[in-house]
Amino acid sequence: MHSQTLRARSVSELVDAAFSLYRRDASQYIMVTAIAVVPGLIAQLILLRPAGDVSLGASLGALGVSLISMVTYALMTGVVTRMGSDVYLGSEADVATAVRSVLPKTGSLVAAGIMRAILYVLFFLLLVFPVFYAFARWFAPEAAVVLEDKDSGEALSRSSDLTDGFRWHVLRTLLLGYGIYFLLGIAIGIVGAVSDSQVVALFVQTVFTVIAYPIVGLLTMLLYYDLRIRKEGFDVEHLSRALGDVSARPAR
Repeated sequence: MHSQTLRARSVSELVDAAFSLYRRDASQYIMVTAIAVVPGLIAQLILLRPAGDVSLGASLGALGVSLISMVTYALMTGVVTRMGSDVYLGSEADVATAVRSVLPKTGSLVAAGIMRAILYVLFFLLLVFPVFYAFARWFAPEAAVVLEDKDSGEALSRSSDLTDGFRWHVLRTLLLGYGIYFLLGIAIGIVGAVSDSQVVALFVQTVFTVIAYPIVGLLTMLLYYDLRIRKEGFDVEHLSRALGDVSARPAR
């Protein structure tokens, strides 16, 4: 997928483009996701307790796993976003470059995720429907942090501004993408449950996450650019910069 393909897309086209980007560099996305997920998996296996255990040790273990997962998932989403953006804009996917770019922004990514989660809870308390509004409004803080160097607060404001006037388009796209992801996850979860083993079920679910999660990150990145194209003419801006770079190169 090259820069010439930058354009506003329909809901189904965005989902299809996310799968196309994923297929192009699937092995690299899987590697990134695996590296991010493994620490949480190891922690869960070490702290694994019987189902229904509500002891202090189990609670502290669950909190530790949650904190590890929060950081690793933030990094994973950031790296997938960076790699996908590079390919979408005409470059090549480079895991090392993406990791170096995203690591200094880990704090902002985690903070943005926490702030968004709080907003989701607050809107959920207003009944179910408002949470869908929040889901659409604050869908892209990670993209704003990674691709525009925003801090956490600025990233949430940026996501809100971009979605203004297009929240139904955003919500339909996210519902389709996440709907596919969760349906597949449920099917995989049933397969894992058949084994009647917590370890096997955890392993099966982790493998699914490693393989499938990058598609969600890529869809979010594409939707972020889709809104910039619709509202800010990013496609024209990017083409102008590309043409300027070409004209500035010395003749051979």
